[in-house]
Amino acid sequence: MTTEQRRKISAALTRTTLPQEKRCPRCQETKPASAFRTRKPGGLVLTAYCRLCEAEKLRENPPKPSGKTKPCQIDGCAAPAQAKKLCWTHYNRLRAHGDPLATPVAYRNPLDSLAARTNRDGPLPEGRPSLGRCWIWTGSTNGKYGRVGKQYAHRLAYESAKGPIPDGLQIDHLCRNTVCVNPDHLEAVTGRVNLLRSRGFAARQAAQTDCIHGHPLSGPNLYVDKRGRRHCRECRKRRSREAAARRRTDQ
Repeated sequence: MTTEQRRKISAALTRTTLPQEKRCPRCQETKPASAFRTRKPGGLVLTAYCRLCEAEKLRENPPKPSGKTKPCQIDGCAAPAQAKKLCWTHYNRLRAHGDPLATPVAYRNPLDSLAARTNRDGPLPEGRPSLGRCWIWTGSTNGKYGRVGKQYAHRLAYESAKGPIPDGLQIDHLCRNTVCVNPDHLEAVTGRVNLLRSRGFAARQAAQTDCIHGHPLSGPNLYVDKRGRRHCRECRKRRSREAAARRRTDQ
């Protein structure tokens, strides 16, 4: 096909106008053409049936699996496997309860759920064994903290044992175990105290007493910039002398 023929075909397609209305052969109703349009990989096309009839037809005759998807490995479950050879239902039960065959139990009272899903025979804290054993939350988590519905399990445990949490305070785990719900291991502190007690970068920097070259970060050797960061004056002087020496060498 030559370039001229392609140009003529393109111009003819551009001038072609779509019908304003169309009759659906399934529901026998005349509807606007927009009710028959659907998006395909090649663009917008007109379907044989209207959108409502297409959806109803798809519900009556759902597409058959291609054969590449295997069924769930649980006996009697015909749903397709999605993760770890399990369907979504059994996979979510495995994540929440540790057993894909576990039957979810609905508790009307969050405190009943807290009591039923707490293992009070947990390990002793490594750094502070005098606190006693941790009470491990065995229910669902968000990857770090236990959840009871829309509440955090450790906050619910603190409020049930010690009362409401004061405004502006956070709950700190003295045992450093984030899934522990033992009220004796929980303390309401400010955000700064909670941050400095953690094992993060800010806490490690705050606990540092000497710079990397062994100079003390205190007294006249301590310099605090406008952003509150600590610096070693001796190291700053050394870097300034080295920079001045490099400038003299370049000249």
